[in-house]
Amino acid sequence: MEINLNKFSDIIDKHHKKIVIIWIAVFLISIPIAVHLFSIVSYNVTGNSSNSNASSGNNLQLIVSVSNNSYSNSTKEFFENISDNFAYRNITSLYSIEYNLLNSTYYSIQKNAEFALDSAYMKYNLTPKTVPKSLNNTIIANVAETIKNKLNSSEITEHNSSYNFIVGIIKGYYNSSPLYIINNYNFTDYPVIPNTNETVTLINYNHTTMLTTVNNSNYSFVSSYIGKISKNYGVTAYVTGSKGLSSNIESETNFGTFLAIAIGILMVIIVTGLIFRSPIAAFVPLMVYGVDLTIAFSVFYVIYHVILNSTVSFFDPALAAILMLGISTDYLVYMLYRFKQELRKDHRKSVKISISGAGAAILVSGTTVVLAYSILSGFNLAFLGSTGILDSVGVFIVLLSALTFMPSILISLGKKVFYPNFKPGFSFENSFTRLAHFNYKNRYFIISIFIVIIAIAAYFFVIYQPGLNFLGLLPNSGSKTAFYVATNNFKFDPIDPLIITINNTQNINGTSIYNSIKTMSGVSYTQLTKGNNSMHILTYLKPLGFSTPALNDYNKINNYLEASHANYSINGLQVFLGSAVKTMNGDVPLLIFSLGAMVFIVLFVILFSIYTPLRLVLLIIANVIAANGVTLLIFHYILSLPFVSIAQIFLITSIMGVGVDYDIFLVMRIREYVKEGKNNFEAIKMGLVKSGPIVASIGIIFSIVFLSLLASGVPIIEEVGFIVAVGILIDSVLSVLFIVPSIMFLLQKYNWWPGLKKYEHNK
Repeated sequence: MEINLNKFSDIIDKHHKKIVIIWIAVFLISIPIAVHLFSIVSYNVTGNSSNSNASSGNNLQLIVSVSNNSYSNSTKEFFENISDNFAYRNITSLYSIEYNLLNSTYYSIQKNAEFALDSAYMKYNLTPKTVPKSLNNTIIANVAETIKNKLNSSEITEHNSSYNFIVGIIKGYYNSSPLYIINNYNFTDYPVIPNTNETVTLINYNHTTMLTTVNNSNYSFVSSYIGKISKNYGVTAYVTGSKGLSSNIESETNFGTFLAIAIGILMVIIVTGLIFRSPIAAFVPLMVYGVDLTIAFSVFYVIYHVILNSTVSFFDPALAAILMLGISTDYLVYMLYRFKQELRKDHRKSVKISISGAGAAILVSGTTVVLAYSILSGFNLAFLGSTGILDSVGVFIVLLSALTFMPSILISLGKKVFYPNFKPGFSFENSFTRLAHFNYKNRYFIISIFIVIIAIAAYFFVIYQPGLNFLGLLPNSGSKTAFYVATNNFKFDPIDPLIITINNTQNINGTSIYNSIKTMSGVSYTQLTKGNNSMHILTYLKPLGFSTPALNDYNKINNYLEASHANYSINGLQVFLGSAVKTMNGDVPLLIFSLGAMVFIVLFVILFSIYTPLRLVLLIIANVIAANGVTLLIFHYILSLPFVSIAQIFLITSIMGVGVDYDIFLVMRIREYVKEGKNNFEAIKMGLVKSGPIVASIGIIFSIVFLSLLASGVPIIEEVGFIVAVGILIDSVLSVLFIVPSIMFLLQKYNWWPGLKKYEHNK
């Protein structure tokens, strides 16, 4: 590799001006393309569960209204105000169903009464004009009673005071007209109201919360209008649905992402400036990052819009931008650091030495990162379908610029890049000599403590399975609050039911299946509709649809239906999330194995060693387990926030890709000293002195970059940022500075076996 990198450095040295021009030209071409990336970003978190009320389309808005009494005249006036401003036929609520029932009942009674009266008059050979008044009253009373009994036995209504209403219709009284009833009576006094089976999902048990859906309308308009008028009627109203959640996520994510990246960039400038004590050295990596990010965003747009004709998840551009900032800083600062260590009168030779030394470590680590995210994309996990592709492409661009663009800039600027601090070396390297001696003396104790901590974290890693409760990790908004208000007030989730369809019911006991589902512990309410050789069971679960208990209830129902051998299908939010969680959690062992195998193979090819790659893989897995435990403790047990599978998957991929960097930076430097003939102790000590400070520094920078996501205002992005930051911090500071040297002190010659033949035992 060193020979090839030497040849490569000669090419960079010869064509450095052309390389700079090419990168700048590509950057300028990419700008107008990159700005279009956000036009193909999807902010939907309800997946494809189109049958649930909350996610049945952007034109369906769900209004959750809360008042002291939803049957009061003020609440009725609130609904009438809505009806006046939206198409009546596009509104579904307690009142709209009741209005429709009132009107249809009125005309049904009128038609049935006319037929019944005509029959009665014909029986007595009379007409309305010739019938005696007393007989006519008797006929009308009998007809009214018959119609009332028929009405009540139809299970459409549940009211006992409709007799006078029916008589009034027969006699043509004005006060029996639907319009008169609606304008002059309270809902509870109506002569005809819907059956409880029709309204239980529209109004809660104590009549304080009502659901109303508005079809074919814009979320922003509905939300704005409802917000203006609700207080006038003593009603607290929330507008939600798929579009509502998406709109809130979009507004928060765009600003939050910009703020997070801005904070990350500021921290990179500050920390890099402190390391090199130079404003130019602080801004050069930032400039290169800006070029890389612009080019990457334009490539993302071409891949997903032009080639795949698809969208990207809302958190992908944010995570890709932050990931590229962290990795770009790692590679570029590491290159700058090595350049300053090697800086001589002929700065061009110093750049060539840096490419051969630091370039080798960057190439190996960059390759593992690209492969890691490529492997993730191959798993095709829900919500992470675009993550692997975007991140692998972004890291590849960073790697390419770190090996070509950055060295070309260093050749062009020379030592001026460190203005005004031109002193070679770094004063803080001396303390790392003492650290090496400390690790050697306490190597058994350090390793023992680390094993105990990882064993505890591993227990929670195994027993706690994360879910996909996105709602709990979305920004606070009216749309989000509506889900909690509705579920708490109804005592079940009325927004996201399960829709179960069972076909070929002649071959099974459909009634038994329905009764079994109805009596399951997590089921609150069911509605049964029978068709030709089929049955549909609308099933409302007690827990919030996004929550882990709801997914467990769905799995219980699905397992029961599978065991019943019924020909069935289930639709709903829980189906999508349940399937995604099952796939993600089930793929964790395979993902870890695949990434571990990839890292081992790459390092074995580079180092021609068995124990060092194996040790590195096992140590990275231990770091993943430790970071997972810390995040679970803080987010789940302390902050009472959901811990989602996406955070765990992103942690595994990032640490087993990016985390390899810091180990490689140290091990490759130690290997250089071993090849020069130094013994085990001296090689590890010198490697720790020369690479330890910068490895810790860039690791801290990377962690700070991801911690900047805590300012995004989007908890799901904050959780991902935190878990990766903790993982990198554990890997770059605790692991690389303490655990790796301690283990290498123990392994001695086996660090390089069977590769390096020239080796002295530690003295």
